[in-house]
Amino acid sequence: MSEQNLNNDLQPEADNFPEPEENSEDIFSDDTTAGKQGSFALFLLPLIFSVLVFIGFTQEPVKQKSVKRSSTEEEVSGKDRKTPKINFSALLAAEEFSKNLRDTVFTAEDIWIELRIDRQTLYVHYRDGRIISYPVSTGISGASKSVESRPGLYAIFLKEEVHLSSQFNNARMNYYMPYNMGIGFHGLPGTGYYGHLGVRPSSHGCIRMRNEDVKVIFGQSKIGTLVLSHKGKSSRVVAFAPKDFKNDAEYTKDDYLNMLAYNLGSIMEGKYFINPPKRFVLDGTVIPRSGINVVSTDNIPERQILPFAVAKIDPLFDKLTNSEIAENSNVSDLSNNMSDFFGIAGEDSLSSVNVQFAVAPELVKKYVYNPVGVLPYFPPNR
Repeated sequence: MSEQNLNNDLQPEADNFPEPEENSEDIFSDDTTAGKQGSFALFLLPLIFSVLVFIGFTQEPVKQKSVKRSSTEEEVSGKDRKTPKINFSALLAAEEFSKNLRDTVFTAEDIWIELRIDRQTLYVHYRDGRIISYPVSTGISGASKSVESRPGLYAIFLKEEVHLSSQFNNARMNYYMPYNMGIGFHGLPGTGYYGHLGVRPSSHGCIRMRNEDVKVIFGQSKIGTLVLSHKGKSSRVVAFAPKDFKNDAEYTKDDYLNMLAYNLGSIMEGKYFINPPKRFVLDGTVIPRSGINVVSTDNIPERQILPFAVAKIDPLFDKLTNSEIAENSNVSDLSNNMSDFFGIAGEDSLSSVNVQFAVAPELVKKYVYNPVGVLPYFPPNR
């Protein structure tokens, strides 16, 4: 069917169009309904608009509150950044921390020597970071006229290219460097003893080395070079002091011994945080020939005592209420007044004035004098 015919069919003929007699009422009713719908729409639109405006006003304060809350959280977090926080993991690891504490002895020299008796090895530490090891053979324990090599902090106090033993029938010792009474580093004529070096003890007490090795150390060391002898459990270690570091004062021998007792005693007595260690460069020439006690790490307490604080209140008289009020209340660390209350120094380093550093004689005897340093003397065979 064509488009023109379709339009003709849809368009009614004028002759057949019904008379509006009965349908006139319906037509008027439809107009009335349309008017009612239009008036209802005019009423509904402002209502919807009012509801939307009401919702907008009611939601605005909520947004402001949320923004304010977030800004408050940012401010609190900012304050937290400035406030020191307790490291609970560190507190839980207090035992491990205490067991790893060591008394560090600083040297101004370019080398220091470490003798590991348990490894039969000598380590030479250099300031530039190098560590060179040499095989050695130490003293046999229990053999005739023999003493076991002993732990301690020592220093070389003599150097002789050739030394004849006064105990063992003028035995020749090459590049002899004693550090503990008559015990020292040296070589022997020949090479027959080389097989024991780095393997097991084989001497009467001295530290035997290859002649070519001990010659090198003889040329690099000097009187006062520190020697740390131990079996792997020394509570003292040696480190190089910065080149520009200087002691606070000119210390006497007693000052050095007192500071050594103070530093190690603070660890062994569990007062590392209360009595902070003193930093100083040790003069090796003041070390007794019997050595300094290094104390086994087995004796370090499991935990160190933490410092404590008390509230300090300054009362101020109030004339209005005729009573005393607290002003400028604060927390004062008692470590600042340790010397006044307990006779304990509260400063981190010694005064620049050369004054006596008082330490109880019992501490010096306990943490300085080497209990295994004194050696027997065996006269030569007749």
